Parts: sequence; structure tokens; C-alpha cells
Amino acid sequence: MVISEAHLARRSKGLIWGIVGASVVVVVVSAMVSGIVLPGLVLAAGIVALTWAIVRATVSVAITGEKIVLRCAPFYSTEVPISDVLAVTTAEDTTLSDGYGFQVMGKNTRGLLVGGPAVAFETNNRRWIVSTAHPEEVASTIQDQIETKRISRDPVKQEP
Repeated sequence: MVISEAHLARRSKGLIWGIVGASVVVVVVSAMVSGIVLPGLVLAAGIVALTWAIVRATVSVAITGEKIVLRCAPFYSTEVPISDVLAVTTAEDTTLSDGYGFQVMGKNTRGLLVGGPAVAFETNNRRWIVSTAHPEEVASTIQDQIETKRISRDPVKQEP
């Protein structure tokens, strides 16, 4: 069950396409002046294709059985067992300077980012920062799942 899906903001997409568009123009003009049009066009097409994949990236959080599935489509996916999650909280909003996609953000911190609101997952050996459209709702849903799993693993014995 997907509980969140986040996309790049329209403004960020516009900025990225503007920079890429200018770069493609420079590559194509340089290739034409140098007399190597075909390689220049192939390079420009590759730049546009990679950019298209990046700006269409989505970050999703899903819960399947005993695991939380974190996905940055189309590049990366991982599963975190619910039993390994120590805490989940809202995180500071991420920005262009934090990067987009899968990010190594420190020694034991990884990010799946598209900018904007985010949640943070703490496990024994890793911290995840994950972009989400509604961080409070995602944190609450996952916290409920953690509590449900703990209760089902450690049922309280009742005396007759």
C-alpha cells in the first residue's frame, strides 16, 4: 500500500530544464562550428534523455507486510523492515542544494529526495530522509504500523 508519493516541484523542473536547454544549445552550436554535428547531436540527445528521467523522478513510501518500501523511481528502491525502525519523525524541508534522487548525506544518512517536505526514519545503523507530500500523515501511519507490529510480537499475557 503506497502511503506517499512526491514529485519534483514545477519550479525546480523549470530551473533544471532552463539550465539543460542552455547547455544543449551550447553543445549543438559548438558541434556545428567544429564540424562534428552528429556526435554533438547524440550528446545533446543523451543530456535531454537523462534530464527527462531526472525530472520525472518520484519518491514513494509504501508499506508491504513487514517492510517499508522506499523508492526513487526509476533509479533506486530499498526495503526497511518495520521491526528495524526505531523512530520516524518529520524532517526539515529539502531543497535543490540537498540534491535530488538517491543521496548520500553523511556517514550513515541516506536520502531519497525530490525537494520539499520530508520524513526521517531512524534504524540501528542508518538514518533515511525521504521526501513526502504529507510528512505528518506518513510519520503517523508508519508509527501506527510500528506499534501494531510491536504489540503483535509481544502480546501482554492476561491473568484469568
